[in-house]
Amino acid sequence: MAENNYLGNLTVLTGILSDPLIAAFAAYRNERSAARKAAFLHELFLHKAETNFAGYVAEAVIRDENAFSRACAAGDDISPYLKSAYISDLTEIGRALEFEADGFEMGKPPVTIKSWDDKAANLLYGFYQSEGYGRFIGHCEFRYDRGRWLVPVPPCAYSLADLKGYEREKAEICDDLENFVKKLPCSNMLLYGESGTGRSSAVRAAANALASQKLRLVELAREDLGELPRLVEKLSHLPLRFLVLIEALDGSVRIPTCSAENVLLAATSSAVLEGFGLTIPFLAASPGQFLAIVHELAKEFKLKLPAEELEALASRWSDKHGFTPRSARALAGYLYACREKGKDPRI
Repeated sequence: MAENNYLGNLTVLTGILSDPLIAAFAAYRNERSAARKAAFLHELFLHKAETNFAGYVAEAVIRDENAFSRACAAGDDISPYLKSAYISDLTEIGRALEFEADGFEMGKPPVTIKSWDDKAANLLYGFYQSEGYGRFIGHCEFRYDRGRWLVPVPPCAYSLADLKGYEREKAEICDDLENFVKKLPCSNMLLYGESGTGRSSAVRAAANALASQKLRLVELAREDLGELPRLVEKLSHLPLRFLVLIEALDGSVRIPTCSAENVLLAATSSAVLEGFGLTIPFLAASPGQFLAIVHELAKEFKLKLPAEELEALASRWSDKHGFTPRSARALAGYLYACREKGKDPRI
């Protein structure tokens, strides 16, 4: 390899060169000038990679979306030509990292890439099969963006166990999603009812619980509903399964006709809509159900109030805020804050 062409012969892993830090490194590696070094160190410090640059590069390799990682995630047979090209790229990257570090620490790659050779390729094959590939590694929820495609978003803050009440409704959601990931008969689902009953949180929590089975959730804004056919078409070519969540639909909306074997739809609405095989009502809790949820949350927040006092507070709170699980959790949070501040609750 020519001394001035480090990382210039990549064929499978060319995507890592779009990373500004790796691009600056390649420029510096090929031209050891003061200006190139300064530009590289500038990016290095911005990316907080000055104590383990090799680890940073390895993470970029692992998360790169390319023909090899995608084929592995799909469980496809890897042709000897593709594997040979991928190993050649790993070897070239490893070779580029073999020089005396000046002003930073080269460090070591993570265990997923113990070496820059066929051993690493074999390790990554199994990794991609179990974890997915590219942007889908380490992220289970995304937001559709017309300009940026799928943007990772923070996962649901609650697990199914955190969502009190509505056990039958949660079980229906889980059952349908389990059928979906196992490629059994399943249905697009509509969750209708009052705001604050936990419709979207239940769907998101159930989907996150199945992330290890290559299920990813994609949020589609109501104003982007016309993009649904295009979104489904693009998702249909990816080697994972996707639940597309559309929130707060109203009775005048019609869902565009579209389908793909690896895409399931879920929508929330305040009214029943046509076009969904599974309709799950999330109705406001009765006073008795609301109190039961409050008692469960009191245990979770370790509130040691007498039952009668807790129920009296809950009764006054529900008069102002309604009988939804969201209202019950807000009450528990308020009572917890009062206890921590040593103040009596005022409701």
